[in-house]
Amino acid sequence: MKRYLTLFIVSFIILGSALLGCAGAQPTPQSSSPSHKGDKDKPPQAEASRKDVLGSEKRVVLGFYTDLGSVESKAKQSVIKHIKAIDELAFFWYSFDGTGKVKNANVDLSIKEIAQKGGVKVYALVHNLSEKQFDPQVAHQVLANPVVRKSFINNLLALTTKENWDGITIDIEKISSADRNNYSTFIKELQSALKAKDKVLNVSIPAKYHDDPNDTWSGAFDYAAIGKAADEVVLMTYEEHGVGTTQGPIASQGWVNRVIEYATGKIPKEKIVIGLPVYASNWASNKPTSPTYISYAQANNLARKHKVSILYDETQQVPHYTFTDAGVRHEIYLENVRSLSAKLDCAKKNQLHGVAIWRLGIEDPLLWTDVLTNYG
Repeated sequence: MKRYLTLFIVSFIILGSALLGCAGAQPTPQSSSPSHKGDKDKPPQAEASRKDVLGSEKRVVLGFYTDLGSVESKAKQSVIKHIKAIDELAFFWYSFDGTGKVKNANVDLSIKEIAQKGGVKVYALVHNLSEKQFDPQVAHQVLANPVVRKSFINNLLALTTKENWDGITIDIEKISSADRNNYSTFIKELQSALKAKDKVLNVSIPAKYHDDPNDTWSGAFDYAAIGKAADEVVLMTYEEHGVGTTQGPIASQGWVNRVIEYATGKIPKEKIVIGLPVYASNWASNKPTSPTYISYAQANNLARKHKVSILYDETQQVPHYTFTDAGVRHEIYLENVRSLSAKLDCAKKNQLHGVAIWRLGIEDPLLWTDVLTNYG
């Protein structure tokens, strides 16, 4: 298990020009300080953020919002159209440097305010993505130094106050296994600081079904320590196969089951949110370990274009199909209503806290009407 959310984002950036309907240009950054003409136009103040979404009786649908890459995701349209079905939104807008200073890009607070007015809890997602890859060194500089770590936490608190966020989502990836204890300490300290302000701490971590502290991808994540400290833990249950592996399911049901079984033994189930991948992977025989990431719509368009049927693997609970174009064999793995319903059923059966959609704007529209109805 070596990639997950990280390489998915990176691949969208690197491979975006190859996707259907992509212009290859980054979105124009938006102002991070929207103007307000009067009190009635001010964003709603966050009240009782924690009790609204936390607790063993609560079930949530969380959506990840990002404009990274040149893929046409239509994330904003998806939020507006399906806002009544969404409980939480995490906006992939913020990073940080080695001094703990928070940086932002492509911020459009207007969509965040629309979500809040619709009753959705909104979180500022903070990551260590830099120059198209996740940076373990900047993470180490912050996590390993108590002074810098405290400064970083204070800056995150200031962000929630300045921009009126209901909480923070931490998505720091590719952390050195040597920073395992430092990361756990950071999560504990941040949660304490946020709780004092009635803010939620949501944490995204790599999926795994056993613990190897020396693993270069997941070793830094102590499930038990993180589960004790964080308010919500998103298991990134996708990229079972991805960049660096040969073709295969994005998230086979057996693999997801193993991850959940391990996680529920370490993390309180009322905190666990499992990831729902809504994208597709296009594996080409001339690039056997470098799949192209495409949307659900693009995967279906390719099947129609090449006049092939989308098959369904009953054992792995995943849709897939193949075709040959210009002598190159393509194998497509995707997620649809049937496979996503199986994952949602698993979340229900295990009485988990909820599900998280990676990423909004590229999903099968039936996700909202045939899968998530009356959930959350």
